[in-house]
Amino acid sequence: MRTIDRYVLQELGVPFGLSLATLTFILLTREIIRLVELLINKGIGFVPLLKTFFMLLPSFFVLTLPMACLIASISAFSRLSSDHELTALQATGISVGRLVRPLLLFSCAVFVATLVMGQFAQPWSGQSLKKLALVMLRGQISMVLDEGVFNTPADHVVVYIAERSLPDEPRGAFISDTRVKGEPRVIVARDWAVINDQLHNRIGMRLNNGVIHVNPKDPSEYRMIRFTSYDFKLDLAQAMTLAAEERPSIFEIRYQLAESQGTEPRYLRLLEDEYKKLAFPTATLVFGLIGMPLGIVIKRSGRTGGFAVGVLIILGFYVLNVLGDLWVVNRTMSPFAAAWFPSVVFAMVAGLLFLRRQRL
Repeated sequence: MRTIDRYVLQELGVPFGLSLATLTFILLTREIIRLVELLINKGIGFVPLLKTFFMLLPSFFVLTLPMACLIASISAFSRLSSDHELTALQATGISVGRLVRPLLLFSCAVFVATLVMGQFAQPWSGQSLKKLALVMLRGQISMVLDEGVFNTPADHVVVYIAERSLPDEPRGAFISDTRVKGEPRVIVARDWAVINDQLHNRIGMRLNNGVIHVNPKDPSEYRMIRFTSYDFKLDLAQAMTLAAEERPSIFEIRYQLAESQGTEPRYLRLLEDEYKKLAFPTATLVFGLIGMPLGIVIKRSGRTGGFAVGVLIILGFYVLNVLGDLWVVNRTMSPFAAAWFPSVVFAMVAGLLFLRRQRL
């Protein structure tokens, strides 16, 4: 590899790494908060959570790799242009077209990585890593309740644990359970113990010596139930905040569309998502190429400006994707055309920018 190729690849590598780390962290923020909540409130160990975090990364890399490639291309050529290095290269007989070769090599490498990640992580077809992470964490979850504060171990469930001064003193519990619509329940117990039933995917509390107040909408149906021992249980799926959506296979999608004569909006969208498995990684090549003429035109923006322009282009790409989804639902455009529509539009823009550059 020639010195000029290594130099351009080095210029692309630094902003690519910074952009990839920044974008991935932004997209992962929500999942990180959920994982920290599992660590603090659900009693899951740090090592299983760390494994889950690394299992979730590929599904986010599928989205952030093309974005980082675009930002890297704009930032690198913006800096080369603003520092007049492109002018110096042209003075020595190296044209801008010659610099497309390392850029194309870099874009192809990112494209292959995105394609492999897409097939492995399956971000559109659900399943895979998120489901595996959910199953793994189910074996670790337990009930962790703090004394003297209101705990929310699951949706529509609030638990208050009384503070105690002596170790053997009974631990009173107050529970508000609104999971059954129209029949809120208030449970008061003198003492309790944790239940961890992994066999039936349930956790909960074994309450001792208490009362259940059932307060339906009709006051005349109010009930009060006294108990000596009562098992208050929660499904693990309710206690967990990670979700894994089951989605049909490509054969099921085509079958359902054949049954509905291609009019079912849900399956039209699912078929479009299947085409996006290849269309979205291919956009990496377009992003890499379009960043070169844009960076040269922008010049003095540097890496910060390249990041800002890259984000604007990504927003434009997202808008075109949303339009494609809308046209698929309205049956204005086929799922295949809608999946490739944003990439084709940006490929045409890249071609026009290169033609304009050649004429200057």
